[in-house]
Amino acid sequence: MNAHRSYRTYVLRHGRTRHSARHITDGQPAAPVRLDHVGQQQCRDLAATAGWLAEIESCVTSEFPRARETADLLLAGHAAHRVTDPRLNEIDYGRFEGRPWMEYGAWLRASDRHAIPPDGVESRDDAVRRMLEALRDCLSLPGPRLVVTHGLLLSILVRLAAYQPIDELALPEAPCVTPLAFPDARLSALVQRGLVELDSGARNPSGRASTGRYAVQVPPTSDLES
Repeated sequence: MNAHRSYRTYVLRHGRTRHSARHITDGQPAAPVRLDHVGQQQCRDLAATAGWLAEIESCVTSEFPRARETADLLLAGHAAHRVTDPRLNEIDYGRFEGRPWMEYGAWLRASDRHAIPPDGVESRDDAVRRMLEALRDCLSLPGPRLVVTHGLLLSILVRLAAYQPIDELALPEAPCVTPLAFPDARLSALVQRGLVELDSGARNPSGRASTGRYAVQVPPTSDLES
């Protein structure tokens, strides 16, 4: 492989689940929430029409069953190096877990993007930062690449691509299984701009250190799915 060749990275939100259809929060990867029949069909439809899927060399997903199932359906029959990166996980909703998203949204508007929800471990900005850092690190993998993640990251990328600030709290919902495609240089620039914006608006009144709970997991070669 030519180390200087530019590739594309395709970033998409997982297929629909019963929770996402009802706008119920699900920020715990151990929860057994899988794609519903609509979500499975969304994946099959894209797999049947997207010729670029056959060229994917690396696939990175969050830990969540819905993300990994989406990748399984999209890449069925195609060999790709598979990586699980928990930094791509859905945001931790704390006390709002399993509740209507609007309850979390109301709390977020009354607080701010730097606040950590009750019983939670991260603010919205904390989550966005780890997601962007994970996406940046994906660029070191062989391309083309498929990244299957969650709606927040997609919404942030849309704003960055439109040169809009990412501090907006009421972001439009990202559609399921609708890929955004970025050449390497473009994605690198967007991620860097997002991280700079987070740095410029960051504040940490508690002096809280990172929890370090997110570590990349690369399965052994024998466990890689094709």
